[in-house]
Amino acid sequence: MIKKFTIFTIAALAFNSVNAQNAYSPVPEEGIVNFVTSSTEIAPTKAKGTPYLNEEFVHGEVIVHGKVEEIGKMRYNAYRNEVEILDNISKDSFYSLLKRAYIQVEIGGKMYSIYTYVDTDESIKTSYFTDLNEGNLKLLFKPEALLKQARSPSTSYEKYSPPTYVWNSSYYLLDETNADEENHAVKVRLTKNQILDFTGAKKEEMKLYVKENNLNLRHEKDVVSFLNYFNSL
Repeated sequence: MIKKFTIFTIAALAFNSVNAQNAYSPVPEEGIVNFVTSSTEIAPTKAKGTPYLNEEFVHGEVIVHGKVEEIGKMRYNAYRNEVEILDNISKDSFYSLLKRAYIQVEIGGKMYSIYTYVDTDESIKTSYFTDLNEGNLKLLFKPEALLKQARSPSTSYEKYSPPTYVWNSSYYLLDETNADEENHAVKVRLTKNQILDFTGAKKEEMKLYVKENNLNLRHEKDVVSFLNYFNSL
């Protein structure tokens, strides 16, 4: 848990091209980050659990418009929905990456992209997702950590429950078949009926494909195989 932090934003920076090529450079590229100076000391009295998919900072790449622009040590905060880039000089502070549709991040071999999605209240929101396949119909994974508030005992028989991070990750489907429309990811459960409902006029053909290939659409890897075939038609 972060002990303390001070945030400041630098709108525009000017660096020469040599800096752009340095691996693990301490200062990210122009326009990519909000700078965050913070202590990463773990406070033992804070929340239990972790909001990080990877607690440690690991190798990552920031990709802007399809081109690698920054290499460094990174991690994904699933509670704050942020990518954190370690300051390679101080080692005790990090940068928080701007959320932009044209910026992707690869951390520890996983690709994180920004998409819009339909929330439970029907509002349109923006979040990081991991892409599980390529093509017009994409399966997306939304890693999410929630903070469960502390609970004080109401009687002498109960115990204090500290604030705790709990995981509430989910799957979404994004249909980009019509590139002229504004497409938003939709939350789904991995079930045969829900996945087949996204195949439109090819639904009967895809039913047969599931049967012939003995696919279980409750399993992520089988859904990915299903979508890869569907996108190839």
